[in-house]
Amino acid sequence: MQLNRFRAFAVHLAGSSALVLCAATLVFLVWYPDKLPQATGVTSIFLMLIAVDVIAGPLITLIVFDLQKKELRRDLAIVLLLQLCALTYGLHAVFVARPVYRVFSVDRFELAYANDLGREKIMKVTDPRFKALPIWGPETISVRRPDDAKERIEIAIGAAAGGDDLAQLPQFYAPYEDAKDAVTKRLQPLDQLAAFNQDRPDAVRALIQRYKERGVGYLPMRGKVRDLTVIVATESADVLEVVNLNPW
Repeated sequence: MQLNRFRAFAVHLAGSSALVLCAATLVFLVWYPDKLPQATGVTSIFLMLIAVDVIAGPLITLIVFDLQKKELRRDLAIVLLLQLCALTYGLHAVFVARPVYRVFSVDRFELAYANDLGREKIMKVTDPRFKALPIWGPETISVRRPDDAKERIEIAIGAAAGGDDLAQLPQFYAPYEDAKDAVTKRLQPLDQLAAFNQDRPDAVRALIQRYKERGVGYLPMRGKVRDLTVIVATESADVLEVVNLNPW
């Protein structure tokens, strides 16, 4: 069967779709799991990738494909190369901005992002568990307060002015297990979410119904684009899930 421009378009579209599906699996199931796309806004970036790799590439093939053209192989190679470059660049941008830690700090969770934890900060880390950033999805950790009172005040003032807070200072990171008592003391009852989600009463009721047989509470989680709600077991302080509800 001779390949014409429409069959070439279909083949290119199928290949591009398969490639983007693999990329989507990596992005939404590994780097940005649960409801983190809503918190970070990564979905809009990924839609741009789809526009280039699934739509623009095959359309260009549809336009340029002509078996009579001597430069056809060169043209198709250029299209494929541009697609791969765009996909690689987009995935790199998504990877370096990925959330690497869900950090419990005082009374909430904060997301710590890879591009906020540069080499200079990592060099200050003494705990070997936090010297390398997670690659295969965010980990849940906590922070410890600095021993020096002056340092605590300086960090608090800097954070209030828009600088780094403890969640962005990896030298103060600690295992989540160290903070479980503090977590359970800060948990809020699920029915309190009704006041913050009056436009979604069914979602709140469904959440309460789902956990009516278990002891759970919630804590807020700050995101770049949207704040989310973290459901936590009251006895073990284990994180059970992250839901797309306003926490305050």
